[in-house]
Amino acid sequence: MSQLTIVGIGPGSADYFMPAARNCMRDAHTVIAAKRILPMLQEVCGDTDAEFCPMGKIQDTFIKIDTLLREDRSVALVVSGDPLMYSLYKTILNDDISKDWEIAVIPGIGSMQMLGAAFGETMEDALLVSVHGRSHSPGMVALWVTEHPKVFFLCSKEQGPAWLSQIMLDYHLDDVEVYVGANLSYEEQELTTGSPADMVRKEFPSLCVAMIKNPHPKPVMRPCFLSDEDFERGKTPMTKEEIRVLILHKMKIHPDDILWDIGAGTGSISIECARQAPFGEVYSVEREDAAVELIRKNKEKFGVGNLKIYHGDAAQQAKKLPVPTKVFIGGSGGKLREILEVIAAFHKNIPVTVTAVTLETISEAGELLGGYDSDYDVIQATIGRGRKIGSYHIMDTNNPVMIFTAVI
Repeated sequence: MSQLTIVGIGPGSADYFMPAARNCMRDAHTVIAAKRILPMLQEVCGDTDAEFCPMGKIQDTFIKIDTLLREDRSVALVVSGDPLMYSLYKTILNDDISKDWEIAVIPGIGSMQMLGAAFGETMEDALLVSVHGRSHSPGMVALWVTEHPKVFFLCSKEQGPAWLSQIMLDYHLDDVEVYVGANLSYEEQELTTGSPADMVRKEFPSLCVAMIKNPHPKPVMRPCFLSDEDFERGKTPMTKEEIRVLILHKMKIHPDDILWDIGAGTGSISIECARQAPFGEVYSVEREDAAVELIRKNKEKFGVGNLKIYHGDAAQQAKKLPVPTKVFIGGSGGKLREILEVIAAFHKNIPVTVTAVTLETISEAGELLGGYDSDYDVIQATIGRGRKIGSYHIMDTNNPVMIFTAVI
């Protein structure tokens, strides 16, 4: 079997075309590239016996490459920018069809490098991310910028510099500076910089690169845990503070997580999640009217605007929620299986934490979550609290709680 070489040709201009890339294509049996750049490649390569073919759909292209390699014909797959930076190389490695391929890579100059060079900015202290074709939440973007002095973004038509700037304004990151490069290396190259307020009103080409500089980056610190007495209580049962700490530890919340709290009760877990994920979102689901009112009161008390309340049946409401990164289920109304099926349908490997007190729920949770081999775990927690009787103290013990965790 011959070799596949993934060739990076830089930002697009022939001026940034590496000799190694040209020589590889001249020597290949077949060169595959996007239709729009084939004429340039043929001109740069000059006189060659290589066959130039337009790239089709990804899977069709992979099948074509596999066929050529098995016929002992060398292939050069040409991509713009750098194959190692948000390009086809990772997609190829993750596809089973490539497991027997011999693969080489010729790197190219990426658009992020071009942007840094245009503005004289180094990349050693920068975070490099892509929002092109990826579903990153606004909170995640704001967290990146908050914690890093520079963030470089590969943009898309919908998620471009104006979108990034609006996020900066929404999260009160007003003192950052936004840098944009479009059509880099071409005669019509555009370079623009300004504050989020300036850039949010501008229009940019669909494919461009942006950098956001934060003059005051800082790590986002998680707040300490709340006590039971901090919450509005009422008569609705509430997860006790010691158990909450164990649950939150098991959930391993990140500042930009999208979290579900199913069967939220007073909302104590929802509030803690919202405080620990200030750049994320928390969706609190509860069916009891009195409990929903308590959640609203606690939301107002702690000022967690990223908490959203859904009133109704847990299984039905779960179908309306966005894809979560983590889920806590404190009550299911007897519909644990249905809720887990909704989560499993996302095919996203979502960590789920479930608490159970009754023998029936313990049995069901163990059976259902135990079927998932990935990171399945269960602990039992029993909390005793001292109470004074006369001149003595005794321990009042709460019902033991089983805490199940699994990745679904």
